[in-house]
Amino acid sequence: MSNQSTDLPKAQNEYIAGAFFGLVTLDLFMFLTHCLINGTTTGYSLSTLVITLPILAVIYFQRLHAQQDH
Repeated sequence: MSNQSTDLPKAQNEYIAGAFFGLVTLDLFMFLTHCLINGTTTGYSLSTLVITLPILAVIYFQRLHAQQDH
């Protein structure tokens, strides 16, 4: 098997982790923009963070566990 094909799952995990990190960053940026424009936190839902932050935590702990194995 070539080296490129064996690194594919790791590369896909990096893309997925990057996508979730981008989603969290975008949501926080939009929340802060909403607060600056309206002067209040009411009217904006952070429900996306309730879903994405635990997923990012799982990815982070999985990486820690994988690094300890090596």
